Amino acid sequence: MSNKRLYVIGNGFDLHHGIKSKYSDFKEYVELNDSDLFDSLEKYFPDELWSDFEQTLEYLDTDTMVDEATNYLEPYSSENWSDASHHDYQYELQKRIDTVTVDLKKHFIDWILQIEIPTTPILTLDINSIYLNFNYTSTLETVYQVEFHKILYVHNKAFDQNSHLILGHGREFNDEESFSKHNDEDTDVRVAEGNKILDEYFKETYKNTDSIITEHRDFFIRLANIEEIFVLGHSLSDVDIKYFKTIKQFVNPDTIWTVTYYGENERTRHEDTLRNIGLHDSKVRLVALKDLS
Repeated sequence: MSNKRLYVIGNGFDLHHGIKSKYSDFKEYVELNDSDLFDSLEKYFPDELWSDFEQTLEYLDTDTMVDEATNYLEPYSSENWSDASHHDYQYELQKRIDTVTVDLKKHFIDWILQIEIPTTPILTLDINSIYLNFNYTSTLETVYQVEFHKILYVHNKAFDQNSHLILGHGREFNDEESFSKHNDEDTDVRVAEGNKILDEYFKETYKNTDSIITEHRDFFIRLANIEEIFVLGHSLSDVDIKYFKTIKQFVNPDTIWTVTYYGENERTRHEDTLRNIGLHDSKVRLVALKDLS
């Protein structure tokens, strides 16, 4: 049976084990360890940041960033003009972008690495099955002794401070939204370069699900013999929904999906989402995670 069962693991799985892996926990970590980063995140992103962290990354307040950097856009005719003035605006803009990207990712990895993982299992899992893990933590290996090669960490795993974690929003960058589309022969070269910096932010923070699926195509092909799927603690959020569509594409149409939920609101959302990806109600069993044995 082992090679006929797929487990899909989301953050609710870790939370169910008492692991402090909520974005609100990350908020507390950042506030305690880097007040400058915390203040920047509070300033440049809407209040929803800490409840829907990845998706909210697409709502960077570029207007505020540009307004602040514009203070360093010295007029060419100014008596204070110097060669450094060619780069001050771009430098100030890039500095703010780096804070909410480079500094943010560094602290995100450090936070993941310091999270305490329990050692006592509370669910019955088939450790020889196939696992698709959306978490960055080692819970499956530490708590359930699932071997690493049986797990696809689809957004990578936090091994050390040099780990490359895939973190981002789901809105694909396009030319219509480009800041650089406003550049023409009359645009100040410093502003034009600043527009490219802003474009790069949205490109770099986009979670390119299609390319990730292509990279791991062999994994999805292996799902052809799957008869059971257990989705444990995943929110089925829009940013990840392509993965579930791909799973459905490759598994047997008669596969039974057991999908956990947290609260009645999430149950209703899950029902709608699973229908939208083409799953018939007869192939879906919804169960509260707390009731799963």
